[in-house]
Amino acid sequence: MPLTRRRILGLVPAVAGVSLLNACGGDAGHGGSFMVDDETLLPPLGAGDAASVFPSSVASGDPTPSGVILWTRLEQSAIVPDQDVLWEVAEDERFLRRVAAGRVPVSALSPESDYALRVDVDGLLPANRFLYYRFAHAGVSSRAGRLRTLPESDDEVASLRLLVASCQDYTLAYFHAFGEMAQREADYVLHMGDFIYESAIVPLRPINLPSGGQYASSREDLLTIYRTHRSDANLQALLEAHTLICTFDDHEFANDLYFDGERPRGPDHPLDGDPEAMTQYVREALDVWYHYLPVRVQYAPEAAFPHVMTAQRSFRFGRLVELAMTELRMHRSPHPCGEGNFGERQLVVESNCEARHDEGRTLLGDVQKQWLLQTLTTSSARWRVLGLPIPFSPISIAQLPPTVYEVDHWDGYTAERAELLHALRDTENLVVLAADLHAFAAATLRDGYPDGPAVGAEFTTSAAAATPIATINPPANVFLQSPFILANNPHFSFWDGTRNGWLEVEFSDQACTVAVRAMQAQIPIPNPSIETARFTVTDGVPGLA
Repeated sequence: MPLTRRRILGLVPAVAGVSLLNACGGDAGHGGSFMVDDETLLPPLGAGDAASVFPSSVASGDPTPSGVILWTRLEQSAIVPDQDVLWEVAEDERFLRRVAAGRVPVSALSPESDYALRVDVDGLLPANRFLYYRFAHAGVSSRAGRLRTLPESDDEVASLRLLVASCQDYTLAYFHAFGEMAQREADYVLHMGDFIYESAIVPLRPINLPSGGQYASSREDLLTIYRTHRSDANLQALLEAHTLICTFDDHEFANDLYFDGERPRGPDHPLDGDPEAMTQYVREALDVWYHYLPVRVQYAPEAAFPHVMTAQRSFRFGRLVELAMTELRMHRSPHPCGEGNFGERQLVVESNCEARHDEGRTLLGDVQKQWLLQTLTTSSARWRVLGLPIPFSPISIAQLPPTVYEVDHWDGYTAERAELLHALRDTENLVVLAADLHAFAAATLRDGYPDGPAVGAEFTTSAAAATPIATINPPANVFLQSPFILANNPHFSFWDGTRNGWLEVEFSDQACTVAVRAMQAQIPIPNPSIETARFTVTDGVPGLA
């Protein structure tokens, strides 16, 4: 066959051992060497028992204009030595019009990554297209997935539709939302963090950790949790149907995680009192997250904290949208108060936590902050979107005495929030998408609260599959009902802490439209979502309508 561009790209890593990933690599688990060969023959779609060989099905993520990262995981007992794992991408669901194909040596799979496989096909696919992909091994085909590449940065794009979700705890709720999201038409799924919960306390759907504990404390515990989450049919359907763009928050590691300048801290985690054990555990958690999600991040496993992983990255959807996705755990300052107890970081009387206003306190770190501001203020896209794992707007629950809800959020880092809002005040069409709150919320962002000029709009998604915030923790739930929040926070237009669900966000030249899709996740019977609110941000007009 002639040496086409695809075959040349494939031969380079196969011969020279060079990874095609922008991260690190050397094996297939890190997205390393694989052969691109249009002659690769896969068994027919549907051949064999897909679930027995590919128990977590397939996923795609971190799109570029010419590719995505393809992901799957093999069952150890089904691996046949000396038989490669095959992959292909096609224009059609029947895989009759192939775009690219290739193979990965099965020897590249390892128990450390739970036999997960990541293949970065950047450079091989056409821009701005829905395509179909699958894997095969030893005569068995995986189920098919659908992917979408990005447009070129200067393409005219008429619209962009995103499904925005976060927070799923297998032991605490059912994944009904993901089953419905899989059926809804969209371009991409944004997952804002807490893809798993590190705890296994509530026995609604039990997870038995190998350590016997209630909190993950080892790689095997974490692999068990991820494996269990990814066994859910609804989550599998979602990741088969839509290309994923995601970040992480704290529960991939430990509740309210941060780094104290020397080591990772999880003030509520059983290992926190043992610096060496906690550090090793968080390293394991980062590694497992990296292997289980189809992400293209800068990952240096042996680097000193907090430089192990750089996860901020931007996505350009033609001339329409620029999305800056952040992470807020690796470089943050310690909490301003309440380190000793989980409850002390919530419902905080302001006079007891004046440190939250200190200059220099950061969630982003200097490097990520400058990257964020540069990305959003210089972008030529019509809409500039900031993806935050935690809520941005102030959340006060009482005026007498002045009391804030949560200092693990931006209310514990008020000077940096004010700095960002002031720096972004002239950035047209700013939209923030946030999560972690276990509540839906919509707010106008202001350069100075309560009555500074409008800067943009923020939309927060509730938990897709965890307990809504206004239904737990009496008496705190009294203060987290909509009437209290709206009365104490005039910048909010909407609040609902009683239901699960996701956001559907659509961009056009004229407007950004956000629909709240709400349902209940803690009952075993699937219940269809309902649209409980809809908001519009008009081109050139900051704030909500």
